[in-house]
Amino acid sequence: MSEITENTGENEKIYFLVIDYIKELVKKGEVKFGGKIPSERELMSTLGMSRNSIREALRTLENMGLLECRQGQGNFLVNHVGQSLSSLFSVLLFTKESNYVEISQLRRFIEIGAFLLSAKNPDQEERKGLKEILDKIDQCQIKERVKLDKQFHDYLIRISGNHLLVLLNEALSELFETMISNYTLHITQNNWDRLLECHRRVYDCLIKNDVQEGVKAIREHYNIIDEDLIKYQIEE
Repeated sequence: MSEITENTGENEKIYFLVIDYIKELVKKGEVKFGGKIPSERELMSTLGMSRNSIREALRTLENMGLLECRQGQGNFLVNHVGQSLSSLFSVLLFTKESNYVEISQLRRFIEIGAFLLSAKNPDQEERKGLKEILDKIDQCQIKERVKLDKQFHDYLIRISGNHLLVLLNEALSELFETMISNYTLHITQNNWDRLLECHRRVYDCLIKNDVQEGVKAIREHYNIIDEDLIKYQIEE
């Protein structure tokens, strides 16, 4: 790769150059996820940048969840983007720039998109996994029901086949699990029953490829949650 100087362009951030270089190494098979990237000295020599510029770029990539610095070993290419997003959402909640109602709304949009994609997937075997979770929910105690409820939603999003939806869902997962755990302290049995009925309708509509009614069931499911979140003002 030819030498790149730091005045490549005022609008181009330094870390973009480092990303492009690392992407080139990945394409060539010289670096894989979990593998070590070139040292700071090697990057300085190859890219024609100062040590401070290289360190700034590496720090940015680490904050993005793409690099992991291991003391005494170097920098390794990783995929911790979901963790970085999760941290971002946590900060937004902590600083009151967002709240659990907005988290629930985002999850709603993710799930609707996942349902629409899953409806296009003809693999009935994958869909049966949802039925197995539903059957377990019908037979379990409330504490176990929370865990299975999460499994149902995670599974639906996973079978969409969209990696970005899965990534976003994973980033929200811990926050949503905390929210639901608090939510169960207030939810009435009637609303639990309504939520479970929405689950069944989502599954039935997926089997029948009834997109309109399936999306309607998801909206009703999250309407119940959002109404209760607003009513009880679940603490972040």
